[in-house]
Amino acid sequence: MSYSRIFPGWNEQVGQARRWVEHLLSLHTAFEIPDDTIAATVLLVSEATTNALAHTASGRGGVFIVGLEVDRGRITVDVDDEGKADAVPFLRPNTPMTEGGRGIALIDHFAQSWRPLLAPRSGVSFTLLFPANATAS
Repeated sequence: MSYSRIFPGWNEQVGQARRWVEHLLSLHTAFEIPDDTIAATVLLVSEATTNALAHTASGRGGVFIVGLEVDRGRITVDVDDEGKADAVPFLRPNTPMTEGGRGIALIDHFAQSWRPLLAPRSGVSFTLLFPANATAS
């Protein structure tokens, strides 16, 4: 199943995006999605949408789009923002004293894979895997 929603580029909308994704995943009865996978997905949505607002025009009166795809054993999330297609998210080296730059590091840690969205899109896509225990078809 695929879902998509446009959010206004306001800080309060990060929480709305988190709750929307969590709600959809908790209602998704076709598969048993573990609670820790739902929690990790919600955390990464929060990080990706916060990055969109902090680093792109999405946070200056724009919008961001959250796309969610759930399949057997796989959750994929795209967060499209209003950044420049040539300014892609990247993993920064961090130390305990580094301020900021943790969003992509969290995505890199928890997701099985992630990538910048390709031009003409801007943003990030990540995938989480979970045991494929189908409860319905």
